[in-house]
Amino acid sequence: GCFWHSKKVYRWIDTVICPTAFMASKINQDPVFRGKTKVLYNFIDKVDKTPVQKEDYVLFFGRFSAEKGMETLIAAKDIDFVCAGSGPMEDAVNHSAHIRNVGFKTGKELEELIKKAACSVYPSIWYENCPFSVMESISYGTPVVGAAIGGIPELIDDGKTGFLFAPGNVKDFSDKVKALLGNKQLALEMHKNCLNKKFMTVDQYCEKLLEIYS
Repeated sequence: GCFWHSKKVYRWIDTVICPTAFMASKINQDPVFRGKTKVLYNFIDKVDKTPVQKEDYVLFFGRFSAEKGMETLIAAKDIDFVCAGSGPMEDAVNHSAHIRNVGFKTGKELEELIKKAACSVYPSIWYENCPFSVMESISYGTPVVGAAIGGIPELIDDGKTGFLFAPGNVKDFSDKVKALLGNKQLALEMHKNCLNKKFMTVDQYCEKLLEIYS
């Protein structure tokens, strides 16, 4: 970064495309880029919205690592989780009595896990930008309890398609998950809200991208 700054390369950039307003706000802090940012959210492929029978488990899918908030999940011992993934904290996950590790899943297996979950969780403690996991879960009709950090709050309609909680706050995290699990009517409403949520399609994305380039 310093090398390119010294060569004044960045002054020739007309537009910086950011997948969230959060990222745009950070880039706008640099006077070289201020006023040059455009927010264009990521697109997601169409998913199969065929109804399935919901089950009572709480799902985490992704990388088992500290920055993804696994310590928050491990500390929430009053909730039973299903975890699908792998990573450096796999031993800690496997030794937690309230967590069932089903291993790394992809394709139809992962799709079924997401669709049947009562909710999924995204307890990251670092600046996430526009995580596909959140978009994917909501698209399948599964509300998300996610940390209010980075671009995550732009993807979750708090109280409608999930809940936001203070990152790293185990009690807030547990309370939000249990609020959803303990209210079947709320869970059903959130499920319907998720299915109705519209994310960018690839066609819409390309159209907006071409507008920016032109």
